[in-house]
Amino acid sequence: MTIDISSPEQIAAMIREQRHSLKVSQKRLAKMCGMSQSTIARIETDMARLNPSYASIFYVAGALNKLGAGNPSAARTMKAREIMHKHIISIKPSASVYEAIELFKDYDFPQLPVLDESKRVVGTIYQKDLLNDAMHNPDMVRRRRVGSVMKASLPQIDGDADIAGLKPILESNGGVIVVDKGRAVGIITVYDVLKTV
Repeated sequence: MTIDISSPEQIAAMIREQRHSLKVSQKRLAKMCGMSQSTIARIETDMARLNPSYASIFYVAGALNKLGAGNPSAARTMKAREIMHKHIISIKPSASVYEAIELFKDYDFPQLPVLDESKRVVGTIYQKDLLNDAMHNPDMVRRRRVGSVMKASLPQIDGDADIAGLKPILESNGGVIVVDKGRAVGIITVYDVLKTV
């Protein structure tokens, strides 16, 4: 079953529903994750305000995976291609920054991969960078091209990569691009990993 997760409320609901279906108390889940029961309660009810770290969400997802599968290694055997989003919302380096701003408004992603005509990853444009630039010179920002403001690309992995190794990558980058023969074929964020819960 594929679940499209796009908001903290959806993640919270998924965690809550999974915990209920496994008949696990918040207290027991908290103990497994090394957290307080109140933190689990807040993750389930007020995640947007709590804004937990990726690590916290991974601990909760890992604990639920362990409980659900009855096998601690079950989640580690999944491959990147099994959980990636095949539809990549991206932008070309020749696009205007204004177009990037519109995509950020529409999708509320923290970053967008920059792909060339051949779907090769050439960089990343970050919402926070545009905000910083817009505060200082808004007219200039709209006239610029994505290629002039993009940063280094998100990390890239092969579709056969184990998802167990994604935690540190996602914690520091927020996303990873799945490539095949040098071309982007998917993207993985923390939300995609949570779909495995």
